[in-house]
Amino acid sequence: MVYCGKASQGCQNCRTRRIKCDKVRPQCAQCIRVGKPCPGYRDQLSLMFRDESSKVIKRAHQQWGVPDTSEQGEGSGSSPTPSTSSSSSATSPTSTSTASPISIRRRLAASQSPQSASSAITFKREAPELGYRVPTEISINAVDRAIQFYIEHYVIGLPDEPKVGQELQGRPWVHSAVTREIMAAVGLASLSNINGDKKLSTLSKQHYGRALHNISSSIMARHVPELDLDVILRAVVMMAMYEVVRGRDEKPAPGARTHIMGGAAILTSFLPFHQSQSEGLRGLLQLCFSMIASTQGAFQYTSPEPNNMIPSRPEPQTGEGGLPPPFQQWLSMGANMATPKEIPSTELILPVVEFVKLSGYVRSQHFIDGQQATTDMIGTALALDAQFGAWEDRQDGPWTVIEEQVSDNFFPPDAVFEGRYHIYTDMYFARIWNHYRWARIMLSQLLIESVQRFPSSSSSLISDKKIQQIQDCLVRLVRDTLISIPTHYRHPNLQPEHLEHFDKTQGGAVIGIAGIPTLLFEIKVAGVAPGIPRHYRTWAMGILETIWAKMGMYQSKVLSGMLAMTIEPEGSPERGSPVWIKEEGYP
Repeated sequence: MVYCGKASQGCQNCRTRRIKCDKVRPQCAQCIRVGKPCPGYRDQLSLMFRDESSKVIKRAHQQWGVPDTSEQGEGSGSSPTPSTSSSSSATSPTSTSTASPISIRRRLAASQSPQSASSAITFKREAPELGYRVPTEISINAVDRAIQFYIEHYVIGLPDEPKVGQELQGRPWVHSAVTREIMAAVGLASLSNINGDKKLSTLSKQHYGRALHNISSSIMARHVPELDLDVILRAVVMMAMYEVVRGRDEKPAPGARTHIMGGAAILTSFLPFHQSQSEGLRGLLQLCFSMIASTQGAFQYTSPEPNNMIPSRPEPQTGEGGLPPPFQQWLSMGANMATPKEIPSTELILPVVEFVKLSGYVRSQHFIDGQQATTDMIGTALALDAQFGAWEDRQDGPWTVIEEQVSDNFFPPDAVFEGRYHIYTDMYFARIWNHYRWARIMLSQLLIESVQRFPSSSSSLISDKKIQQIQDCLVRLVRDTLISIPTHYRHPNLQPEHLEHFDKTQGGAVIGIAGIPTLLFEIKVAGVAPGIPRHYRTWAMGILETIWAKMGMYQSKVLSGMLAMTIEPEGSPERGSPVWIKEEGYP
C-alpha cells in the first residue's frame, strides 16, 4: 500500500544519507563507523503505509493521474460527497420496482426507497477537480455506474454479504470515503475490461491513486485501536482486487501481494487490542493462506511452462516469489490465538508452506534420473503427501463436508458441477478445505510427473498401486474443488430457488469477495491437473470465462488461457494421462 517503488528497509540514518545499510541488528555498520547511535528499522506496518517524501508523492500522483494537492485548494483531494436528495434518485433507473426476481436480489436499489438508494450509489454533481482528464458529465456518470457495478457483482449475494441492497444501509464501510474511492476504482477497471473503454481505465487509476492516499492517511493519522477494522480490511481487500481486475500482462501483479501483506500487518497490530478476536484471527489466517497461494502462483504464472510442476529446464526463482520476512510471525500469532475450531487450519498451513518451498526448489533445479538428489526430492514429496493424508483423516465434527444433490436438471449445468454441491459448517471451513485441495492436487501432480520423468529414481519409492492411489486422490480432489465452486461464487445463471441450497453453509469468512482471487487460482489448478476427464477441464474453463465476461477480472482471462492449453480435441488422449489410467473408470 505504497505510492511507488520498493520500500527501503535500512535505518533512518542511512536512508537520510542515501547510502546502503547492511541492516545488522542492533546497529548497522554505517552508524558504528561514523560513531552515531543507530535509530533501528521500521516494522512491516510502517513499511506498508510509510509516509513518503514530497518528491515520491508527486511522482506517484503523476503516475496515477491524481492532482498534486499542493497546487489545489484545501478541499480538492476529498472524495465526492454522497447525495441525499430524493430528486436525483427519482429519475434513477435503479429505483424502479419492475425488475425480475433475480434482478431484485442482485440490484442494490431494487428493494430500497428512492432516498436510501440515492445515498448509496450517487454523488452530487460538483465541479471537476483539477487534474481530471475526463469531462465532468462522463466522470460522474461513470463513477455512479462503477460503484453500482461493484455493489451488484462484488458484494450483493456473495457469502458473508447481504442478500439485498437494503441491508447495506447500516454498514459503515459502504459510506466511508476510504472504501468508496476504491469501490469506484475496481468498478471502473471491471467495466473498462468488459467494454474495452480506455477512458474508464484512466479514470480507475485516478480513483485508485486517491484511495491509496486516503487509506494511508487514515492509518497513519490514528492509533491502531481506533481504526475501524471492517473499513480498513475491506479497503485492503479491494486494493488487492483492483490488481486482480485491472491486469497489465500475463504475469501476476506484485501489487496484490503487497496489499495482502499490508492487510496481515494491520491485523497483527490490531488483534491484541480487539475484544472480539475471532473475525480478526480468521482474517489473518486467510491472508496467510492467500499469500502462500499467490507465492505458488508466482512460480508458475511467470514460467514458460505454467501448467507443469517439473519444468523441462531450471527456472531460477526471484525474490518476488518468496514469502515475506514477517510471515513466520503471523503464523505464530495465529497458532497462539486459535480456538479448537481453528486449530486444524493452523496445522494445515505448515505442510502447505513446506510444499510451496519444495515446489520452488524443484522449479529451480535440474534433476537427472538415477541421481540421489532426484530420489531425495521424490521422497520428500511422498512424506508431504502422507502428512496431507493424515490431516484429512483427522477432520470431523465442524470440519465435516457434506455433498448433496437435489434432482436431475434442477441446477443450470454450467453453474453447478454435475448437479452437486457441498455443505460446510461455515465459509471459513469451506475456504480452508479448498486450500488443502489445491496444495494436494499440485503435490499429486508433482509425484505423477516424477514417475513419468524419473522412472529409475521413483521405482523404488512408488509402486504401481501407489501411483494409482495418488491419481485417484487427485481426481477426487479436482472433482471436490469443482463441486465446491457454488459455495464461493454465485454464477449469474443461478436463481433464488437455487441459492437457498448453497446458503446452508453459513457465513464466517469475514469478507465475501476476499475468496474470489484465490478461487480463480484453485480452479486453474484443478483444471490443468493430469489424467482428469476432458469435461472437468471444459467446465472449469467455462467458469473462468464467465467470471471474466461478467466481472471483468483480467486474471480470470489469463488463467482461462492457461487452462485452454491443456484441452485436447474430442477423442484425443487426455493431457498427462498415465498409461494405467482408464478414462471410463472415473466417476
